[in-house]
Amino acid sequence: MTTRSDVSRKQSGFRSWFGQRLRALFDKFDDYPSMVGVIGTAIAIAILVGVSLLLRADRQARYLFALERAQSVASVVATSLGGNIAVYDTLLKEMVREAEDPTTPLFPERVRDRVRFGQTLSRDFLDDAYVVDKTGHIAAPLDGQTNVSVNVSDRDYFRSHALSPSLGLYISQPYASRTHGGVLSVALTRRIAAPDHTFAGVAVLALRLDHLGTLVSDVDSADLHSIDIVEEKGTVLACDPCSGARPGALVTLPGEAARNGDLSAALAFPKGMSALDYRSVRVPGASMYVVVTPSTHLLMREWLRQVWIFSAIAIACAATLIAGSWLLTAAIRTRSSAAARLVSLSVTDGLTGLANRRALDTKLAAEWRRAKRSGSPLSILFADIDHFKHFNDAYGHSVGDDVLRAVAKNIGGHVRRDSDMAARYGGEEFAVVLPDTDAQSAATMAEQVRRDIERLHIDHAGSAAGMVTISVGAATGVAGECDSAEAILKAADEQLFIAKQSGRNRISTIVLGKTPSPGEPPDSPSS
Repeated sequence: MTTRSDVSRKQSGFRSWFGQRLRALFDKFDDYPSMVGVIGTAIAIAILVGVSLLLRADRQARYLFALERAQSVASVVATSLGGNIAVYDTLLKEMVREAEDPTTPLFPERVRDRVRFGQTLSRDFLDDAYVVDKTGHIAAPLDGQTNVSVNVSDRDYFRSHALSPSLGLYISQPYASRTHGGVLSVALTRRIAAPDHTFAGVAVLALRLDHLGTLVSDVDSADLHSIDIVEEKGTVLACDPCSGARPGALVTLPGEAARNGDLSAALAFPKGMSALDYRSVRVPGASMYVVVTPSTHLLMREWLRQVWIFSAIAIACAATLIAGSWLLTAAIRTRSSAAARLVSLSVTDGLTGLANRRALDTKLAAEWRRAKRSGSPLSILFADIDHFKHFNDAYGHSVGDDVLRAVAKNIGGHVRRDSDMAARYGGEEFAVVLPDTDAQSAATMAEQVRRDIERLHIDHAGSAAGMVTISVGAATGVAGECDSAEAILKAADEQLFIAKQSGRNRISTIVLGKTPSPGEPPDSPSS
């Protein structure tokens, strides 16, 4: 059973783990401050890309909405026109039935009245009605006055019904009316058959194209490029606005396109718009289509306004983020440099520029751990300026400080490996840590340091040599033969004391676990 204390421990453990990871992340930023700038720039680019994708998706959504709107308008217009066509077809069927009945007049008055009533219902789309005999003459006009001089045998609807008994409802190509002074019209027709089923004529309802155009002009088309009523062979019957083909203009379609109902060639599309950018709906019961083209100009104008607004915001945010991230990078670098300087100051002697006592203690601990792992020797030099108190008394502390800096620079010049360290131990005492260095090499370096200080020829009246000299103690130890780095440092200090007791300006060395060998090398100058 999980207790509340278990839950509390788990939460505390998670917070501790999260805090460690967060601190590790911040440490990474301190180590690699340019990561902040790179990440900030990447996020800014991601913002710009994201806004671009959103704007592209918005454009696509607007485009699809415009097509849906076009589809809706096309369906409404097609349904309305289909209703009128259904009324007309009913009148045509009645005209055919009466014309085929030998016991009734060719175009009885009651049928004429129904046609006139149909004109009222269809908002004057229906312009005329008549019956054509088998020779092509208008045998029974709507007004009842026979005019045999009008012959329509050259019309496509007359020829089509004469050749095809099963044609059904046929919508003609636009023509100039011979009964109404050349008004552009289109005919809805049905075949009249004789008792022996031979061709006996055609029942015709004529629609004025300019009246048909009111059906599309009444539609709210502020967001549409055009509304067209197109016959399936490619003839434009009505349009609003008529920017391209006019009503009655025949636009020839390729045979395959006409059979597939491809109306793209019959329309005047806006520049850059393809045949996929419109919506068409077939008129129920008729061989014609309502084709609606959305307005890309309005669509793009609204979209471009959004592009300008969101692009400006995105660019401003991205630029701010990029500038801020790189300014933060510069601030982190400045802070890191300041921190590094503080660390350097905390481990550096202010007068000589060498490592200070704190840095020396840290170095000794680290090198002793490494020496224990590797089994390699660790050597330490301990140097002291001879009679330095007398020098200060005779020449002053300011000159004494100059001597300390000169001696420190000389000693530091002998430290050439990254693993070595020269430090000011305190006062006029200096220590040199030499990892992986045996006693002979340590003694050689001690003698070189002693000799180079002597060669500076700094006057010192209180010294037996007449110049500034140093005494050096050297100690070498190996883990297992000594207890610690402090033991080696203490042994080096003892050797320094021996060198001073032996007359100064000399070195004294020892290997821990062996007999010390005070004195100076044979080639050392006498003190």
